[in-house]
Amino acid sequence: MQYVVVGHGTAGQTAAAVLKKVDPDSEVYVIEKGKHVSIHPCALPMVLGGRLPLEAVIETAPKGRINVLLRSEAKHINLQNKTLIFERDGETDEISYDRLIIATGLKPIFPKVEGMDLEGVGTVWDVESVEKLSRVLGNRVVVVGGSATGIEVAAELARTGRDVTLIEAMEQLMPGKIDPPIASSVAKALTDMGVKVKLKTPMTRLEGSGGRLRYVVTPAGKIEAETAVVVIGAKPNSDLAAASGLKIGDTGAVKVDDYLFTSDPHVLAAGDVAEVRDFVTGQPTATGLASTALVQGRVAAENAAGLKVRYKGALSPYLVSVGDYWFGGVGISASKAEKLGMEYRAFRFAGSDLPRYMPERDKFVVWLVTDPEGRLLGAQVFGRRGVRERVVFLTAAIYAGFHVQDIRLMEFAYQPEICDLLDPVAVAAEGMSRKYRLLKSASD
Repeated sequence: MQYVVVGHGTAGQTAAAVLKKVDPDSEVYVIEKGKHVSIHPCALPMVLGGRLPLEAVIETAPKGRINVLLRSEAKHINLQNKTLIFERDGETDEISYDRLIIATGLKPIFPKVEGMDLEGVGTVWDVESVEKLSRVLGNRVVVVGGSATGIEVAAELARTGRDVTLIEAMEQLMPGKIDPPIASSVAKALTDMGVKVKLKTPMTRLEGSGGRLRYVVTPAGKIEAETAVVVIGAKPNSDLAAASGLKIGDTGAVKVDDYLFTSDPHVLAAGDVAEVRDFVTGQPTATGLASTALVQGRVAAENAAGLKVRYKGALSPYLVSVGDYWFGGVGISASKAEKLGMEYRAFRFAGSDLPRYMPERDKFVVWLVTDPEGRLLGAQVFGRRGVRERVVFLTAAIYAGFHVQDIRLMEFAYQPEICDLLDPVAVAAEGMSRKYRLLKSASD
């Protein structure tokens, strides 16, 4: 068998590596547009802030016996002949496949406003964009977009002592992804770091002098800036699939079935470019998360090799750094449930991450979203420590169909240097059970 993987991000790397494990005698080729074997984009804010050298996020050698063709841009998939046409170093070539996996990821969205070509305006997307931005990084920085990347970039640059302003067009940070109780905690953490957070403040244009950025202009006025980091979002990079005649879903991503096959029986898609089912809602979704891309890459590879592994849907757990604090979540937010017309219940608990007698204890916020009967649909947490562990647990809880009753009666490991005896997640489940009268008898 000969497999071709287009794209060598998280989904593509995983797919290529798994293919060699499940079908060791096969030939695996990766067509990668970039000049690097792979990069770690989630670490790029730390590179921009100077905490990591640029070379630390670049992989120079493929893992396993994989044929990676760099500087190779896929142009067209001939579905009838089962060949991929690509360009490399100015020349056109083609490669045949028995199975092909599309893992082309996302592409950044840029606002169509005046001044985007000014010196001092850039984004955080890949090695090249960060390298370019680092050369023009000034002391007064405006981060445009309250996305996860925007939050991390603002926090990283604030660590360096720069004058940082974060503007977001909507009324909260990460709208739709996190709910107000968590968004307000994130905004406060940024403010405590010295970041000026301006909500309901869209960028209308960029003004410069002599080709150099001077101001970020908003309806509320001009913000003086030497650098503008524009990170308003991204969309599925599905151009190759669309041009080749594969079906594109409502999200703009490549439509796949539960086994990650596209509309062609010999072509699969995985990662940010694939439109999958949301585990909670059943609605089509495109995730844009490395952890989800990794699982999809594995499932796509196993199914391409002839196995029958069903992908049950995306839960999309995420984790974001904001200075000394972290926040994360999984499943759907209350705002998303409301937008979809779903009946839901929500509950907030704000407490401490450690016992009251521990001097380093700090605040910890848990936000739970359930259906009317108390089955967990989503959760978000904020704190200085223990955030990832709670997100991992809550991901498993949703996957297993846990009710808040199950969580409130569960035993949690305890040691005072690590956590409080009453785990915040269990306390939140208890409070929610009582508020909405969700308590059931022990025999249920």
